[in-house]
Amino acid sequence: MTNIAINNLDFSAVHSIAVIGECMLELSSVDGAPDHSKKLGFGGDTLNTSIYLSRSGHPVHYVTALGDDKHSNEMLAAWRNEGINTRYVQQLTGRVPGLYMIETDGSGERSFYYWRDSAPAREMLNTPVKAHALFDELMSFDFLYFSGVTLSLFNAQEHERFIEFLQQYRKRGGMVAFDSNFRPQRWPDLDYAKDLFKRIYASVDIALPTLEDDLQLFSLDSMGELTALLTQLGVSEIIVKQGSEGCLVLAEDAAQFVSCPPVKKVLDTTGAGDSFNAGYLSARLSGKNQFESAQQGHTLAGQVIQKRGAIVSIETSE
Repeated sequence: MTNIAINNLDFSAVHSIAVIGECMLELSSVDGAPDHSKKLGFGGDTLNTSIYLSRSGHPVHYVTALGDDKHSNEMLAAWRNEGINTRYVQQLTGRVPGLYMIETDGSGERSFYYWRDSAPAREMLNTPVKAHALFDELMSFDFLYFSGVTLSLFNAQEHERFIEFLQQYRKRGGMVAFDSNFRPQRWPDLDYAKDLFKRIYASVDIALPTLEDDLQLFSLDSMGELTALLTQLGVSEIIVKQGSEGCLVLAEDAAQFVSCPPVKKVLDTTGAGDSFNAGYLSARLSGKNQFESAQQGHTLAGQVIQKRGAIVSIETSE
């Protein structure tokens, strides 16, 4: 692997990856069927990224909690078939995973509906003993990835435990990537969310936010204000996604806009940002610079949005 160190991030030292988050059952539309017809699958922002990373040849451990029901067991089997290591997936007796439904409009834009208040993943850090046992295991990994959806699983006390862990993890040489993926309905106290996300950004190395999300979160007006905030918070590598318009990459005190390649038809934008993150991180882990990595992220996302669902069959080796 090429030794590439930009903004003091040495990706050649990364040999193990852990992704922390939640996967839920997914109800989505069926092509050619009545509007009320749905198919059952599974998905979750961090799980989506994990699968595309794994398909690109990077070994990934997924860290979450499920039930012990039929659907949880089917999800575990599917993840293992994708090459994902499930050693750190907890299965809670008598529980079932959360559920969400996707509806898409004529342009491929989607709306989500959730049933997840009692999802097992919300209990990953709910006691000090359980949290510290998991953190001790995660200390052995070189690279961690999580999102704002991951944070929404936890309460304030659990957030404090998590931030303390991130700080210790990075002091020991670990690298952290974060997609804010801010969803207002999951954060009824906006002031708390603003403070928490700032503290999280100050505890990570790579930021992969979506411009619209973070402008809303931090009550900002422009890309410049957002990148100034993230730089001030100490983020080494910043990639701000703007959907079909491309992304802004900040590297070595320089900023460059990387546009998206054209696609034939956008069918479903579910998983676009998650797959972009996977393409970007896969390229960085393979020794490419930030700008080449952003192009690879766009290419992967462009394939995903031409099919329905967050996890689709595509050629990720490109």
